[in-house]
Amino acid sequence: MIFTKNRMLSLATMFIIMAVYNVVVFVIPFSRGGGFWTGYGFTMLAMILTTSLGFYAFDRRSLRSKVYGVPFLFVVRWYIIIQVIVGLLQMILTFIPAQYMIAANIIILGAFLIGVIIVEVGKDEIERIDKKVKEKVFYIKSLQVDVEGMVHKTSDGTVKKVLKDLAETIRYSDSMSSLQLAAIENKIESKFAALAETVENANGDASKALCDELQQLFAERNRKCKILK
Repeated sequence: MIFTKNRMLSLATMFIIMAVYNVVVFVIPFSRGGGFWTGYGFTMLAMILTTSLGFYAFDRRSLRSKVYGVPFLFVVRWYIIIQVIVGLLQMILTFIPAQYMIAANIIILGAFLIGVIIVEVGKDEIERIDKKVKEKVFYIKSLQVDVEGMVHKTSDGTVKKVLKDLAETIRYSDSMSSLQLAAIENKIESKFAALAETVENANGDASKALCDELQQLFAERNRKCKILK
């Protein structure tokens, strides 16, 4: 595990909070009975647990880690706030039986852990979608690069123009992907292979015809992308 500047600052902040908390609860003359130690123990556990999970949660530098970090911080913040309040109340309300205090803390801890699990599942889904989007963006960009490369291979001015128009269309095409788009994307790949061959063979009429077909296919694909959103 790498101790970055932000991690060190986070760790220092949590140590300061824990130190302040310990000073406050031991300076105030609470009755050191079962209620005190129950509230104190579960609150300290909450601080240590959230610090440890924070190191794990932010062991990422990508944009999706920031998206993941928002709900995680929300869960952590409310767990700490609720646990500190409940812990202090347990130190004050010493007449409440210890078993009820323990049960309340366990419920709070369980709710927090369930929240962490839900966030973790959401993080996995974000990463899965992010991977698919990157693959599709690469696919679209590679098609654009291929067309731009064809522009330099032909000396026919008309073909150059339709190829440049096609490259522009691809550039602004939707990068999303779906199983429902598989059929039209297979057609696009087939037409691209044929286009590359016609450009290589300097068959201008065929190249223009294929560019028109690809323009129509991309227009259809973009319409379907809007429907699927």
